[in-house]
Amino acid sequence: MDYFSKDEKFGENKVIRLKIWDTAGQEQFRSLTKNFFRNSDGAILVFDVSNRYSFEKVQEWMESVLLNSNENTKIVLVGNKIDLEREVSTKEGKAFAEKHKLSYFETSAKENIGIVEMIRKLTAEVMEVKKNIFPQETFSVEKKIKKKYFPTCDC
Repeated sequence: MDYFSKDEKFGENKVIRLKIWDTAGQEQFRSLTKNFFRNSDGAILVFDVSNRYSFEKVQEWMESVLLNSNENTKIVLVGNKIDLEREVSTKEGKAFAEKHKLSYFETSAKENIGIVEMIRKLTAEVMEVKKNIFPQETFSVEKKIKKKYFPTCDC
């Protein structure tokens, strides 16, 4: 299991820190992933377009995300390894995504194709949900921290 942290610029003056846990679909991590889903704002379901079995497992992984995450968790579906010979067509990937109301992307991690766009779309979807849940949230995290530790401060 790998962990990545990435700061993504969002809008003109916001930076969002993305924390990404990559289980690579390994069954040995299935029990652990349930805990990650519980606190996640977004999930990226990735299958290998050159491996039909990985596409067939997407349904199980999606069900696991839906069962163990909150109702506002945004999910994107990604067909990766588009630089290889396909066993799963774009049409099949899009059809699955449409059926489950997911955004769909095709990427190549090897050739760095489509990844930035996918991350930006998921970030935008998550931020839209956050904006709708906390519409009055206009102050910064820094200000919240100051208020917590310095309650008399009006900064």
